Amino acid sequence: MNKKIIPVVVLICVFLLGLIIYGCGKIANNAASTSTTSGNYTVSGKVGTITTSGLNASANNTVTHIVAIGADNNKTLITPESNGTFSLQLSSGQPYVFGFFNKTGSTITLLGYLKKSDYDWDSLPIISPTGSSTNLGTVEINTTSAEAIPSINITSLIAEMNMTAATADLYGKIDDSLAALTNLDLDGNGEFDFNENKNYLFQTFIGMYDSGNPATGEVDSMIDGYNDTYIPRPSFYQIYFSGLGSGDTRTAGTSATLTTPSAIGGATTQTAAIGATSDGNGWTLFFTSVSTPEIAPSGTYTVRIGTTTYTINNFKASDVVAIGSNNNIVFPVFHLVTNSAGKITTVQYKWKKLVNGVVAAADAAEVRASINYNANATNSFTQNPFISFFADANTLHPVSGSNGLVTLDIDKTEVDVSGLNKARTDIHHIQAGYELTSKVICKFDLY
Repeated sequence: MNKKIIPVVVLICVFLLGLIIYGCGKIANNAASTSTTSGNYTVSGKVGTITTSGLNASANNTVTHIVAIGADNNKTLITPESNGTFSLQLSSGQPYVFGFFNKTGSTITLLGYLKKSDYDWDSLPIISPTGSSTNLGTVEINTTSAEAIPSINITSLIAEMNMTAATADLYGKIDDSLAALTNLDLDGNGEFDFNENKNYLFQTFIGMYDSGNPATGEVDSMIDGYNDTYIPRPSFYQIYFSGLGSGDTRTAGTSATLTTPSAIGGATTQTAAIGATSDGNGWTLFFTSVSTPEIAPSGTYTVRIGTTTYTINNFKASDVVAIGSNNNIVFPVFHLVTNSAGKITTVQYKWKKLVNGVVAAADAAEVRASINYNANATNSFTQNPFISFFADANTLHPVSGSNGLVTLDIDKTEVDVSGLNKARTDIHHIQAGYELTSKVICKFDLY
């Protein structure tokens, strides 16, 4: 029997989710969706051979649980049949990570997570599929590399995901960080975190600026028209670790230590203190912003808070947002429309892509494959793209009906901001943020 588990929480780690902006960029999240619908999309298959070597050879290598983890924090858990067959009912419209686990006694082991190496997919992009089901075929699991490889032909699979080869390739370059969502027992107590009302997200936040760092004159150029020459350049990244749920409460100000696989910012450990909690049920750690190495190292990270150690395996960062990257970045550019009184009334926007340093238009399929968007993202784990206006370096202008954050619908080209009621001279800078389908958050300030 399928068991749909949708924790009441959402954590953020990367600046993500139902957010509230603090100053010039700290974003906190709201609670996750509690929808319990069975889903409109079926993913089925059969567990095949499980191979192992080295230290994993003594592990119990039977798949006892399969969990599909959606970008919106939905988790669907099933037990495969005795012959290995399985079927999951999911809701389309987002990427999913599939983890194949063994739970024996007080130990939960990830045997492998779904991958398709042809396009380096670490997840299944059930974003705008052509049909209502996918049969993965036989899934062969290698516990040493933690890979679960489906036998479905890649041409058939990308057709079912409604992608061209080029879009599939772009998605594969972006989705790497989703692999970290397979860590479902971070505190190592032998229970799936979501069954204890514990939810965690470990992610990276990317600061994007152009060569001006920060940019200058962008607001003026947006009043005049689209600035098609704007090029965002990743200039720093920051590790975030968040938790929200009554199963793991923490006090604001509690210190924590992050240990990384190799040095970032010149050190293998960083310290941070928990920020403000949400009704005593949520907490977030903001570790130091760094610019070296160019990409966060892959491997195992640990976070120590008090006597609890949280272990995050299989972390990977995409080189799409490597420091100084000029390739495969998808981003919006804006045009601000004013009325006869000089007040900004409309934000028009286009999605662009930066490929080998050249800016070009991004087509709808590329945007949907790259940018995480959920029309029902309010109070959910997934954050819609947004734009916001600041009165000074840290003061957010309110916009009637939006709490200062104006959602950008990736299926539209403009949004009404007449509730801002401000002229160009009232705007110190504009902030834009969006979440990649890998749940990496990109943000840039336009001055």
